[in-house]
Amino acid sequence: MIRYYLGVIKSSRTWFSPKSPIFIPVMSMIMCVMIAVAGIPLGSIQNSLAVETNGFIAAIDVVNAILLITAINRSIRRADYNFNYGYGKYENLAILASAMLLTIVSGYILVKTFQSIDNPTYVSNYWLLGSFSFVSLVMMITMHHQQEINAGKFNLPMLHYDVDLWKADIITEIGVLINIIIGYALHYYNYLTIAKFVDSFTAVGLLVIALRPCFKHGKEAFNQLLDRTLSEDIQIELLGVIAENIDEFCEFKSIHTRQSGNDLFIEMDLVMPFDYTLEENYKVENKMRKSVLLKYPTSIFRLYAIPCPRDCIKGDQCFCPVKSKPSHNIN
Repeated sequence: MIRYYLGVIKSSRTWFSPKSPIFIPVMSMIMCVMIAVAGIPLGSIQNSLAVETNGFIAAIDVVNAILLITAINRSIRRADYNFNYGYGKYENLAILASAMLLTIVSGYILVKTFQSIDNPTYVSNYWLLGSFSFVSLVMMITMHHQQEINAGKFNLPMLHYDVDLWKADIITEIGVLINIIIGYALHYYNYLTIAKFVDSFTAVGLLVIALRPCFKHGKEAFNQLLDRTLSEDIQIELLGVIAENIDEFCEFKSIHTRQSGNDLFIEMDLVMPFDYTLEENYKVENKMRKSVLLKYPTSIFRLYAIPCPRDCIKGDQCFCPVKSKPSHNIN
């Protein structure tokens, strides 16, 4: 038990290291806690469903950050005997859990929206709400920029998901600010009921915006959990690698791909000359691996060599499509 807690303390130290992929998510979690703790009660006290919804979205982002940190802690572990393809699926599960949480909050906000229609309570302090929303927007823009840098550096699916979440949060915060300005104008001209309805329906619009990255990345995560092949553009790039090296093998049979975290697993079945040695096959594999890694640095490439059926031998002559090409060179 003591060893376990020592391990937790040791791993938590990396959370505050700028070189760790977890550093920015930890900062993101702290910022979301601040926005949620201030936004939910402020929106509730000032009767602004839009600001309160924004606070709930920030609260969900806190849970997202915790899921993200946990998933990345697991997914960056190397493949081992129990998990030959690594731990990248933890990220997919975390994304799906995040999408489900935000969907539940959406139901709650919809209920409150319909309640406000039947029994409207009017927004009071627009200046306080506007000031809070503006400060939140500045914080979100700063965090989104840092997370973009972090995602590009470590190329983990959860980090790209978090980038899209922060982008959606920025759009929702801009929506909240616009809603507050419109509400203040309507309140000034004594259109209180209209101002309240605008605030309530803005909250619904904010949820729609917040749900978009959840559905987008949730679908991708679900496909990865089912081990769907890589996207069409990646498949075309891999076929390009095969075309570039067409002189090195007799026949292309098939290609198998899958993704686990940021690792792309690529396996190719190629027909090779029947008398090729293990070393010669490895040279072909190594050459193609270099081409694939240039395009996708996180790839794990394997080539499976299938010996040809010797149908290129006619009498005493060999018409091997590989050996007969003068340009053939596997070094």
